[in-house]
Amino acid sequence: MGIYRTISYKVEDMFIKMLSKKQDPALVKQKVDKYRADQGKSRKQRKMEAVEKGW
Repeated sequence: MGIYRTISYKVEDMFIKMLSKKQDPALVKQKVDKYRADQGKSRKQRKMEAVEKGW
């Protein structure tokens, strides 16, 4: 994982923690992890499509 993404995730985690103080932390973490996993799948799919096209 790149340093930019690592820093971005840490900043996102801080904002999420501040904005979701009244919610269940485990539930919020689960939603964030699911979102990031979906984004990772999308990113990998786009990379594979680019490789297939010969970019």
